Amino acid sequence: PTHLSTALFRAAAMGDDKNKRSRKEERSRSRRRRKREEEEEEVDEEELKKREEQKKKKEEALRLREEQRLKDEEEQERQKLAENAKRMDRTVMIVGLSVRADERDVFEFFSGRAGTVKDVQIIRDARTGRSKGVAYVEFGTAEAMVKALGMTGQTIKGAKVTIQQSQIAEGSGRGT
Repeated sequence: PTHLSTALFRAAAMGDDKNKRSRKEERSRSRRRRKREEEEEEVDEEELKKREEQKKKKEEALRLREEQRLKDEEEQERQKLAENAKRMDRTVMIVGLSVRADERDVFEFFSGRAGTVKDVQIIRDARTGRSKGVAYVEFGTAEAMVKALGMTGQTIKGAKVTIQQSQIAEGSGRGT
């Protein structure tokens, strides 16, 4: 019996040693797992930071592109307004034009006497297409426009015309 109890005691002690080793290994594995998880969390945090930085850079680039686009649009609008103002400085309005006169008649009338004509617009009734007796003539230079103003009282197609400098009307492109 003592021999058996000693053997049992040794077996129990060995089992305890095994249990201790097993628990030690388990704790060691747990520590390694936690350490791995912490490292992964650090990597995840670093990755998140990198992604956030990339996102911020993209947003900033987008914002800068949008600002540049708006500046470009504003500049184009300023140039357009400046060009329209220059056009208006070279444009006259003809009043009292014969309804028989067409764009060619007006073009030929001014081409030989005032200077280079860039554009002729006769104002017509939208429904009937008949002339309303008003036309706009854009000249190549302001000097040609000044010469044209001096031609008031002459006749085009049998009608005495009044020529005046065109002015920008509120809310529309052309007018008096």
